[in-house]
Amino acid sequence: MKLLIKNGKVVDPRNDRHDVLDILVEEGRIRGVAPAIEAEDAVVIDASNKVVTPGLIDVHVHFRQPGRYEYKETIRTGSRAAAKGGFTTVVCEPNTVPPIDSGKRIKKVLEIAKAESIVNLYTMECITKGMKGRELIRVGRGVKAGAVALTDDGFPVVSSEVMEKASIEAKEYGIPICPHCEESRLKGRKEPSARWRREGLVRRRYHSEAAYIERDIQIVKSTGCPFHFLHVSLAKSVALIAQAKKRGLPVTAEATPHHCTLTEQDAKVIGANAKVSPPLRGAKDVAAVRGGLRDGIIDVIASDHAPHTPDEKASDNPPFGVIGLETTLGVVLTYLVHTGVLSLRSAIEKMTVNPARILKLRAGELSVGMPADITIIDPNREWVVDVNEFESKGRNCPFDGWKLKGKAVVTIVGGKVVMDKGEVYGQVG
Repeated sequence: MKLLIKNGKVVDPRNDRHDVLDILVEEGRIRGVAPAIEAEDAVVIDASNKVVTPGLIDVHVHFRQPGRYEYKETIRTGSRAAAKGGFTTVVCEPNTVPPIDSGKRIKKVLEIAKAESIVNLYTMECITKGMKGRELIRVGRGVKAGAVALTDDGFPVVSSEVMEKASIEAKEYGIPICPHCEESRLKGRKEPSARWRREGLVRRRYHSEAAYIERDIQIVKSTGCPFHFLHVSLAKSVALIAQAKKRGLPVTAEATPHHCTLTEQDAKVIGANAKVSPPLRGAKDVAAVRGGLRDGIIDVIASDHAPHTPDEKASDNPPFGVIGLETTLGVVLTYLVHTGVLSLRSAIEKMTVNPARILKLRAGELSVGMPADITIIDPNREWVVDVNEFESKGRNCPFDGWKLKGKAVVTIVGGKVVMDKGEVYGQVG
């Protein structure tokens, strides 16, 4: 199938494009990006007054499959939510039940994705077996099976020795570590190495995001392994990452739409649908996260899409997590771009080329020969969030009922239109 996208404002940070151009797609790949392209027999998509970007990438989602929690979300429903939100590529967290902690389980996820996902899907692997923080997984086997990064997701690796060993192996196999830096129920080893004792980094009890980030930056300094810090939420965290970058250390970071727009006061009003880990913070922290995005300290915007059922969120002890695939772009455009915190180019950069670079994905740019993963956006489209219209199984969205400005109107994956004007269809693979 041949597609010709006409007259769109192409925003492609990787190739330094910000012009009205046409894009020709043939046999699933980009064949031309130039003014006034003509092509016989092509299906024409008129992108006048729209923004055309590389397909958006979300490197932090929870699709719950395979395992016990598929009633919350599946790869099929999660991928449809991604397509509706303008995302062409997602990277899954490994905290399924059982967790993704072996090459065999990685292969299973990717097999399901090949059959069920309508977007490109990758997965991370656990750092430790069972996410228990004790025994390191077989990193080489996981990479061979297709893992693109390591993380224990909601359970920080308390043992500095285990984290250092993971960093050494991750560097050897060319993948980053993506730590969840937050409070942990897990306990560290009682007998730390002499070197870690000398550096004063083991017997400390880590009870905060910033304390873990401080420790992990020391590990980066020691091993040279790239670290990508997930969902940064504190002003102190932003400052620590800024200092590490000034020292030339290979660290990057992400922020979520909810951590750069909502505060702990909003959480009191919204209720359980704003219960998330890390929790929503104070106004000064939110301002610092926005500043980190503006100044390039925070490299990536990711949703941390974490679906739960309405009954679970209405319980006496609701689980942590919010959904965001279908609202992330709208929130970013409304509260970061239209308000002047970020330029449109910078926002797109944090949702395309930066995540692709950090996780070494073949995506995030509109170069000739690349897979035709493309998002068309109406930046001025006003709409009201209604969770009952979501493709996700989840309804735990803190932005339900909000009026947003800016929405994806077409999503193209591998040259196939998988979403058009809110209607989701098609299958990849």
